[in-house]
Amino acid sequence: MAAVRFPLRAIVSHPRPPTRRLLLPLHAHLLTSGRLASSPATLTSLVSLYARVPALHARLPLLLSPTSPLPCFNAGLSLPHPLALSVFRRLRLVHSPDPFSFPPLVSSAPSPHHLVAIHALSLRCGLAHDLFTASALLRACLRFGLADHAHRLFDELPFRDVVVWNAMLNGFAKLGCFDRAIQFFLQMRRESGVLEISSFTVTGVLSACTATADLQRGAAVHGMVVKSGFDHEASVCNALMDLYGKSHKVANAAALFEGMAENDKDLFSWNSMLSALQYSADHVGTMRLFARMRRAAIWPDAVTVAAVLPACAQTAALKVGREVHGYIVTSGLACDGALDVFACNALVDMYAKSGALDEACRVFDWMSQQDVASWNIMIDGYASHGRGQEALKLFRQMTEVEGLVPDEVTLLGTMSACSHSGLVEEGRGFLKRMKEEFGLDPQLEHYACVTDMLGRAGRLDEARKVVQEAGDVGAGAWRTYLAACRMHGDKERAQEAARMLMTTQESGSGGWVLLANTFGWEGSFKELEEVRGEMRRQGVQKASPGCSWIEVGGGNSGSATLMHAFVSGDKAHPEADMIYEMLHVLISWMRDCGDLSIITPLYAIECS
Repeated sequence: MAAVRFPLRAIVSHPRPPTRRLLLPLHAHLLTSGRLASSPATLTSLVSLYARVPALHARLPLLLSPTSPLPCFNAGLSLPHPLALSVFRRLRLVHSPDPFSFPPLVSSAPSPHHLVAIHALSLRCGLAHDLFTASALLRACLRFGLADHAHRLFDELPFRDVVVWNAMLNGFAKLGCFDRAIQFFLQMRRESGVLEISSFTVTGVLSACTATADLQRGAAVHGMVVKSGFDHEASVCNALMDLYGKSHKVANAAALFEGMAENDKDLFSWNSMLSALQYSADHVGTMRLFARMRRAAIWPDAVTVAAVLPACAQTAALKVGREVHGYIVTSGLACDGALDVFACNALVDMYAKSGALDEACRVFDWMSQQDVASWNIMIDGYASHGRGQEALKLFRQMTEVEGLVPDEVTLLGTMSACSHSGLVEEGRGFLKRMKEEFGLDPQLEHYACVTDMLGRAGRLDEARKVVQEAGDVGAGAWRTYLAACRMHGDKERAQEAARMLMTTQESGSGGWVLLANTFGWEGSFKELEEVRGEMRRQGVQKASPGCSWIEVGGGNSGSATLMHAFVSGDKAHPEADMIYEMLHVLISWMRDCGDLSIITPLYAIECS
């Protein structure tokens, strides 16, 4: 009887449902003590507890008698729909339904047919236009996609409160009708100017603005949020961070995140900021924020994993990726179904891009469900490691054994595998099969891949034909063809390819640079100066330099693993002088040992 020491109110309000071992002794105590017979409120609470324990659902109707008050019957209506209907029939024999009778029945409706029948019944009982019942009906209609039915009910309401407006706004947003959701928000502001909005109103319209990339309206809603005092609510700040993150306004998202009190930041806040950084390809920032999240003792979930693992993949941060994988295993995310296919794919991609292909294979084989993206990641992993035959074997398994239909990414990975492994005929065959067998139109990347494959093999005539076949999408193919001509020392073809590249609309600064390099390579310095002068006149600038990453710390030292980025010519690191001093010492040692092969690259290393 130890269970009866807990107050009944505390057991009812606890978020987790009670166990059978707790509830049955409690029921027995209430019977023997006489509290069940003397207190209708106690009986109502007990019915609510029975409704939360699936194993005891069949016993709940036994608690209800013709003398039971209406709240007891209403509490029993939160059962699954067939049982709730039987309780509702007994309720109508002794009571008239009230506004609290229909919402639980509406929420459990298993189909649109059942929902329409309940709506008709609520009309017969005169409760369909009650705001509490109407808001439940509106939410259920939009959940089943009955948008017109919901609109008619909404128009029939003589009075609308903020809950009803929120039901329409959020319902259309969840249905994917974002324009209609925004229109309801604007209508709400026009027709109900004195109506106080709620945080649910704000998050609903912000989700619609985010989905439609309407940053201007979202920023206006942000101003309304500040005026209304909702800028301190975590759910609103999370929605704003999501809006700014997906609009590539990371600084705005970061300002919101840093402006929140530490105690107000929930898991969704961290995930929203991580996703914003990852969406803008700030991989180093993602890694640093994840380290902060771990120090703050916030337990990651599958969304966190799906945001962090791509950053690990892009920076080849294998150590951090393995730590995330270890957390997935130890936390139970891998066993309780919380880890979806997207997160599993991110884990496979991380291992493949970090050079741990065998571990990627083990995770791929372990996955309970594999989609086309899963196979694409593995095929691309084999391709990047130069294991073309394994990639082709995987492609055949995917299409012939699993029966999956490849997409453009699948074919590109397969062609890349052929290119890296010298399987020229197989690669050309895939370009032909792409149209004839799979009904897919080759894109720029496919033509460029086959051009690269033929160029590596010295078959420049065939490579040029592929570029010509590419037509208007051939900018990347001309660039690849130019690189092949330079590789094989064919100056005339290289110059022709460079000039053809300049005629394409997508050449960008890369086309100018390649043309200048071509003239410099063949010693035509006069033409080289002309190209550079034209670049200056047209304001063409070279793209920003590439960035490299290195993992520092971790291991046996016990320190946290940090990511440092560095680019060529960068001396921003606070200890740059000491780093270069050590590099010069290493270069001197290698020069003394006669190993000149790696001295030159070391001069280009700069750490931040």
